[in-house]
Amino acid sequence: MKSNKNNIVIGIDTSCYTTSIAAISLNKEIILNEKVMLKVDKNAKGLRQSEMVFQHISNIGKISESIESKLKDYNIVGICASKSPRPVEGSYMPVFTVGLNTAKLLSATQGCPIFETTHQENHIEASLLGKNLSNENKFMAVHMSGGTLEIVLASKNQFRYDLEIVGGTKDVSFGQLIDRLGVKLSYDFPCGKYIDKNALEFTGKIKEGLKTSVKEGYMNLSGIENQLNRIIDSEEYVDKNYLSRLLMDTIVRCMLKSLAYLCEKYDTYEVVFVGGVSASKYISKSLTQKLRKYKIKAYFTDGNLATDNAVGCALIGVKNLNLGE
Repeated sequence: MKSNKNNIVIGIDTSCYTTSIAAISLNKEIILNEKVMLKVDKNAKGLRQSEMVFQHISNIGKISESIESKLKDYNIVGICASKSPRPVEGSYMPVFTVGLNTAKLLSATQGCPIFETTHQENHIEASLLGKNLSNENKFMAVHMSGGTLEIVLASKNQFRYDLEIVGGTKDVSFGQLIDRLGVKLSYDFPCGKYIDKNALEFTGKIKEGLKTSVKEGYMNLSGIENQLNRIIDSEEYVDKNYLSRLLMDTIVRCMLKSLAYLCEKYDTYEVVFVGGVSASKYISKSLTQKLRKYKIKAYFTDGNLATDNAVGCALIGVKNLNLGE
């Protein structure tokens, strides 16, 4: 048995586009944060669940081989895995069974407890690492990733958070808008980094922004895609930087309207942003500045923890063990 200072908790998350394994010490130091993106064919707009499951199984084996030497001096005392997308009844995706079953096997062989969480809770917990919210018992969390756009009210309940959806999208997500524009502009999927780079490089002015539909924290976004497509189809020359900035500016305006309403309604003025789309430098800079006018403080996360990862799972495992707290 190795010394207590070498005790770690393993986190596993197998989401729609990333295989993730992390290790956290009991004092919440990140020992390991490994992730492998699933492969998507060029010009494709995504993967089927069966394709994701197959790639996750393969990636788990590859990661296991690469991390063996990195963890040889540590003692695994707990494992936590995402079992579903969200912490609500009926939330399910086949991809998460790969990570959960891997965790069960590892728990049995290591003789340590296993804990279950969800992808959304994993994201939020990872994003809170190192943050100093004035009120960690109640805050807004915005989950915006490839296929998700939800605004939730997070209320602390012992070692976890109760998450109530209070806003978000009524149709497509920001991530889908970004990827669909990127594919039209001939970028590889996922397209977020290309659209973000273009938006930052645009030096002109937007004469007329796209029309938005936002009411009481909820957004209808499919009309934005239709407006972009009309612009692309009507012009011989497509300015990729202009179109990217146009979309990103629209995303910021939609989010600003939603959060200004919701933060006032629920009397909480701190917002934590999670998910791959929140890693956008343009969105984080622009939205942080604009939210200040409403006295709302935005907490964006370092890109490595904003995108899919398993650090949050491991942190939740540490909390459940109730060791070193």
